Amino acid sequence: MLVVLAVVAILSGSVLGLAGGAHERAAGARAKAELAVLAQAIEAWRDQYGDYPAAADAEEFYESLTGRRGPQHYALNPPGRTFIGAGCFVLRAADGEAPGNVLLDPWGQPYHYVYFTRLLGGRLVPGYALFSGGPDGCVKPDDPPVSGSTAGVPDLTAPENVDNIYSSQ
Repeated sequence: MLVVLAVVAILSGSVLGLAGGAHERAAGARAKAELAVLAQAIEAWRDQYGDYPAAADAEEFYESLTGRRGPQHYALNPPGRTFIGAGCFVLRAADGEAPGNVLLDPWGQPYHYVYFTRLLGGRLVPGYALFSGGPDGCVKPDDPPVSGSTAGVPDLTAPENVDNIYSSQ
């Protein structure tokens, strides 16, 4: 009887372990898919306004992609073109129009968006980094940098960034 119980315990433990791994893989796949949709929305925003959103935080990023914020952080009233369907994402507040709303990754943390400029060929070139903090939600502070020769390049060797998921990966 003890042998049977031991076998059942081992089998159930391995099944639960596999299920947990499947959940993390599904969350990672969902994050990659959402990041791809957000990257397309950012490019559409750039086509509309001539530059990437210069959003300072997750709230401004959400407001930019939902048409409530334009270039140079200006609030748009009435709202302009919507670049994402907010109903396709998990939001901090259930009401997509709620002030202070943000887009959440599969682990319940806000997606990170960093607008940067880099000097190339004697002129400033804008760009962005878009990513999830991954399962642990940790991100190296001030990474990626917003200016300088390494602008927009995350430190992938930093322990905080090991499980991050980037839109370009």
